[in-house]
Amino acid sequence: MIDRTLDDWLDHISSVHPYEIELGLERIGLVANRLDISRPAPNVVSVAGTNGKGSCVAFMEGVLEHAGYRIGVFSSPHIHHFNERIRIGGAEASDSDICRAFAAIDAARKEISLSYFEYATIAALYLFQSAELDCVLLEVGLGGRLDAVNLIDADVAIISSISLDHEDWLGSDLEIIGQEKAGIMRAKIPVIIGDHNPPRSLRIRAKELGARAFFIDQDFNIDVAADQSNWNWLGSQDVGQIVGKNNLPMPKLALSNVATAMQALHQLPLKLKREDYVYALINTSLAGRFEERRDSRTGKKVVFDVAHNPAAAQLLCQNLLEYRFQNPEIERIAAVIAVMADKDIEAMAIALESCLDIWYIAQVDEVRGLSVGEAYRRISEAVGGCSSRDKLGRNITEHKSVQMAYDSACDACSEADLVVVTGSFFTVAAVRLLTEELVH
Repeated sequence: MIDRTLDDWLDHISSVHPYEIELGLERIGLVANRLDISRPAPNVVSVAGTNGKGSCVAFMEGVLEHAGYRIGVFSSPHIHHFNERIRIGGAEASDSDICRAFAAIDAARKEISLSYFEYATIAALYLFQSAELDCVLLEVGLGGRLDAVNLIDADVAIISSISLDHEDWLGSDLEIIGQEKAGIMRAKIPVIIGDHNPPRSLRIRAKELGARAFFIDQDFNIDVAADQSNWNWLGSQDVGQIVGKNNLPMPKLALSNVATAMQALHQLPLKLKREDYVYALINTSLAGRFEERRDSRTGKKVVFDVAHNPAAAQLLCQNLLEYRFQNPEIERIAAVIAVMADKDIEAMAIALESCLDIWYIAQVDEVRGLSVGEAYRRISEAVGGCSSRDKLGRNITEHKSVQMAYDSACDACSEADLVVVTGSFFTVAAVRLLTEELVH
């Protein structure tokens, strides 16, 4: 087994467990105990939420790395390579280190079956333990209470947002989903809530645990300048103790997530300077989160966004409308869209219809992907279209693959148009490597 490549191991861990997802901490807890896995660093932050988790983690990593701290990051899913999920000291874990971790896990688990995500989580914790880290940032995969990441007690918990997604697993009631996300809270530790309209279940659980809860728009706030050139952050060092930072540069990530991450960082016993925050605001970006790039073949401007539920689609629409306002030379926005079969594609389409001029519908090359025919039919009906046009007369076309849709969009669009690729991580991954960094 020691001679397996990383691809071999990934094939193996995908086949061990009978279910792709199985929530619960008993199995992973037993394996972690056999490997003597405990707290991976003196400071641990866990991040749950429907959307925005990755942005919170990326921003905190940027601040802490610039301040000179050695950071471990576990995030998911990846876009191109599994190694993206585990970062140590600012670098992705190597193939050899991940293979070493998988081999140790496989030897320790014996009769215990682990899911793909559980293997990944234990591998990250296994590597973190020997890395002499100052802080570890853990991104919850699904839910919170029974997610593998919740094996570790955090010093600070973040819940970035609550909205409908993964309804087969978490339900379709926001209060119940809030209860699941609240599972990462711990007694007496700070919890940062970045949802502008949080369910009551979060407040109730925090009160039950005696956790110090900080809510956006209440305990920390965002104030954007009228010309949107800068912004102010006002937060709390502790309950009742106000801190602030003024005239900050606008970030590349969603402002609410950045503000939430800043509030979390103020709860850690680490020395951070204004310049650390400014550096991260200017330099931190995240692949597939309103990421601006350029098509390598045609030179057309492209935005990648992994929005895969209605709430994320609404944010994408808001960002596109703002982007269009700031760039009045843009004539049309064409979207390449492919989603997974369990997503509310109608609600996503309705959220996006006000900002799109052309629709290129496709399907991802995954078992769980929604077929292009079904996606085309449902999107057309949702936006009031008939045959190949929506109710405003805009083109809606279907394509056998994401790349075919993407190539068609880039060929048909002019230099003044913008191509948007969205719908899932798989959709973005299918064509992102066909682009290059956009130099402003």
